[in-house]
Amino acid sequence: MSEPDTTSNRFAGKVRQAEDPTEKTLRIKVNALKRTIKDLVYAKNEVDRETDRLEKIRSNEPDRVPQQEKVLDEARMMVPHSENRIMSLVKDLSDFLEKESGSVSNDELVELARATILEGQAAVS
Repeated sequence: MSEPDTTSNRFAGKVRQAEDPTEKTLRIKVNALKRTIKDLVYAKNEVDRETDRLEKIRSNEPDRVPQQEKVLDEARMMVPHSENRIMSLVKDLSDFLEKESGSVSNDELVELARATILEGQAAVS
């Protein structure tokens, strides 16, 4: 039998070694916290944008003001929701690091997790 041709293998070079389950869990938790921090920033920007829009509508189209106020209220509700999620994720990630940091061999990932925790605490405060 002939050897398989590795040059035509579409998966050659793309095979990722199996990641340690603890590292995988840590990476997922870090990425979830980062994503939630981005959500908070977006929610705050949306509140600012909708507030500006409300001011423009008040001067140009007074009949649309109640509808725009409802939109602004919905945008404002997302800020505390995102802050609560961040606090929960920060606690979860901190607890996980306390318990499992010794078993994680990837020091870069542990440092990234610690930096992300600080970033999350700064975003909430």
